[in-house]
Amino acid sequence: MNGDMTNQQERILVVDDEAVIRKLLCQKLSREGYQCEEASGAEQALDKLRGNPTELMILDIRMPGKSGIELLPEIRASYPDTAVIMATAVTGINVAIQCMKRGAYDYVSKPFNLQEVSLSVDRALEKRRLELEIREYQQYLEQKVEEQTWGIRKVFLSAIEALVFALEAKDSYTAGHSRRVTEIAMAI
Repeated sequence: MNGDMTNQQERILVVDDEAVIRKLLCQKLSREGYQCEEASGAEQALDKLRGNPTELMILDIRMPGKSGIELLPEIRASYPDTAVIMATAVTGINVAIQCMKRGAYDYVSKPFNLQEVSLSVDRALEKRRLELEIREYQQYLEQKVEEQTWGIRKVFLSAIEALVFALEAKDSYTAGHSRRVTEIAMAI
């Protein structure tokens, strides 16, 4: 996909208690055409998310108050369409695994290699776009199946009705009875 064309609408929220880090990441991401916002902690991040669709969040794990690892499941539950990349100075495979299990798309280490962060953002947003396309396609397929099911049901019921009329026309004794049984069967 063409970077600048799609990036223009994509909002990124950088959540870190260190202003220097927020500024550094936002400068880099803004230069790449993303709309960047900052939050200094969990509460401010939640305020910024309310009513503001955000495609991606870079979330620091260690912050005063509510940590990023505590905030992550809340974000995934309330804003499932927001991709989350975790950021931390603590490098450890256990931390990374814990983040991924809680729904993070990726994990970047401090001090940041800005090129790595940029690649991680691109990958996370691409994965998010694909997930949304798949979901949209599944909904479309479900709708089509439902429409076709109704079509098949109508044809089936019409065929039964035609058989009933043919049966009744043939035998005056059963006239009306078959139609009533068919109506009851259809109602059931």
